[in-house]
Amino acid sequence: MKALSLPVLAVVAAMSGGCAGTTPISDLALPPVSTIEGTVTHAGDDGFTLADGTGSILVRARLPGGRKLNVSAGEKVRVHGNLLGGQDRVFDGYVIRKPTGEQIIVSKPTPHFGLVIQSSFE
Repeated sequence: MKALSLPVLAVVAAMSGGCAGTTPISDLALPPVSTIEGTVTHAGDDGFTLADGTGSILVRARLPGGRKLNVSAGEKVRVHGNLLGGQDRVFDGYVIRKPTGEQIIVSKPTPHFGLVIQSSFE
């Protein structure tokens, strides 16, 4: 039983460490929910491009009801979400936080491969 508890402890420590802070954009990987932060370089209808010192990524954030995303170029934001599987690097944003404290909650995150992996181990 002791031999099993050490690997389990290592997995729990690794999972909790990944959720503690922000992840550099260049280090994003599937699955866990990650937090990235940086500067918006381009804003569009379905999301925006976010850049930090390590790279940039398209953040997909579709608000329900066709509401406009209140994010503009040059703004610094923190985004909680998941990297989507596939060849294109797209980050599926769930919650966007601004330095002012304003939060934009995307209420219907898109299911994807990373979410399937997480839920299968619960």
